[in-house]
Amino acid sequence: MRIAPMSEADLPSVLAAWHCALVHDQVPESEFRRVILGDGNYEPGAVQVAWDDGGVAGFAAFLVRRTAAGADGCGQPYEFKSGFLKAFFVKEGEAGERAADVLLEAGEAYCAGAGKTEVSVVQYAGPYLFPGIDVRYQRLREVLAGHGYRDVRTIEDVAVNLCDPIIARLLEKAWSRVGSSVELLTWRPDLLPLLQELVATGDQPHWFPPGWESRYAEPDERVLVLRKGEKLVGWARFRPNVPEGAFGPIMTLPSERGNGYGNLLLLEAMVRSRQQGTVTMSAGWAATGFYVTNGWHITRRYAVLSKELS
Repeated sequence: MRIAPMSEADLPSVLAAWHCALVHDQVPESEFRRVILGDGNYEPGAVQVAWDDGGVAGFAAFLVRRTAAGADGCGQPYEFKSGFLKAFFVKEGEAGERAADVLLEAGEAYCAGAGKTEVSVVQYAGPYLFPGIDVRYQRLREVLAGHGYRDVRTIEDVAVNLCDPIIARLLEKAWSRVGSSVELLTWRPDLLPLLQELVATGDQPHWFPPGWESRYAEPDERVLVLRKGEKLVGWARFRPNVPEGAFGPIMTLPSERGNGYGNLLLLEAMVRSRQQGTVTMSAGWAATGFYVTNGWHITRRYAVLSKELS
């Protein structure tokens, strides 16, 4: 068994083994390349492939941020102690067990050498393929547990059928609750100072990395904001693709939560997407209760694991 940093030439072999091991995550090469190699925090020594006589025996993509924000701009100070294992698989059998031993030992040493005191799998706000380990990969979770990783939380993906007639009634109810206290707007560049104020006073800075303002230089009907007087109290993005769209992220002003503004933004995005031909809509890494209240259901569940480094 030997391990080495993954090279460009290794990609076809790694992806072929990935697709055999992670049957619920058939990732195109372009997406794999973007997330693993295109991450600003990528360091070749942290992304390793295990090889045996039969080819690829395993793969581990560790990652460290060298500053609190990191090259992706999404890191938070409380996360700076953490390294991340953002992608991992080993093949079945004894060879996979040996691959796990060497890959995890090397990756954890890399994180410790960067001053990290724990490894998180994954809950990483930079480019990611999945926010944790799909709970259906029971063996993979057992492998990690055998190396000292423990489940610390659950993350879920959700989806909704936009053809459900209840959505229109929920939107009517949301507007009835909010009344005329707020104005719903699609994005215009002249609103940028108000959005900058919302970002500064909000609690979701990872959605607004350095240079985020450049994404708001043009009008965009896929961005909704709620204005209350001279301030914005809510913001949301959605993608009304056909047949499946996506919602998120969303943020409301912390001091204004509990007034129904988040429900209104979500439901307006759902109705507007349906009007453009979208049939179903999904959201990843979701605040599940919020979505279920508005007619959504859970589609996928992930375990987030963590290990303290000695």
